[in-house]
Amino acid sequence: MILKIEGVSKLFGSLQALHNVDLEVKQGEVFGIAGPNGAGKSTLFNVIAGAFPPTNGKIFFNDHDITSLKAHQICRLGLARTFQVPQTFPSLTVYDNIRVGITFGAGKKTGLKKSIEKTLDFLDLNDVSGMEAKNLDLYTTKLVMMAACLATECKLLMLDEPLAGLSTSEINDFIKVIRHINEDGGTTILMIEHILDSLIDISNRMLILDNGQVIYNGDPEGIRTDPHVVEVYLGDGEVLLGEGDL
Repeated sequence: MILKIEGVSKLFGSLQALHNVDLEVKQGEVFGIAGPNGAGKSTLFNVIAGAFPPTNGKIFFNDHDITSLKAHQICRLGLARTFQVPQTFPSLTVYDNIRVGITFGAGKKTGLKKSIEKTLDFLDLNDVSGMEAKNLDLYTTKLVMMAACLATECKLLMLDEPLAGLSTSEINDFIKVIRHINEDGGTTILMIEHILDSLIDISNRMLILDNGQVIYNGDPEGIRTDPHVVEVYLGDGEVLLGEGDL
């Protein structure tokens, strides 16, 4: 297991955002996380990535106990994450956004040019390498955010709703990029997404959260007919989604 979460809870005052969450992610897989709005998905990402500590529980990454580590320390160990709203340095070029990832995320001081060029090639960003990030469209901005993460030499990449705001054709293209990162780059993926058909298609396993609790953990296809999951999403029903519904 590259990531193991044991009994993680998170309280914000009297609000319990996460309750006793267990999660294991295998090295090399794509693991999907879904759930209705307010289920605790982004809170879970923030706790894993060190944005704030869990109230209870333990988090292990690559055999390191990262429960009490800061975000930059966790990143240096090989865990990087994206955000729902794409985060780049808008006044910097694509090239320099990747340079930030290499310099501060990976902590590299030598071989920067070669590493940046390798990342540009890997995500096919050479044509926009000299553009300032503020002038990019949403799809390319998301690619640049991922490129900066990959430049940290991460072993696990956490994607927070990467398909949000994209057109149907862009979604299909972005899924191909995620597969490329996972299969050709050898990077483990932990991915939150609301577009369930796409998440089911790309994931090896999935977890569903509701009100901060795990209500499903297993085979992606199983969520279509799991009574608890169907009730959370649709009320009463027999099947959550069929092939091609989204």
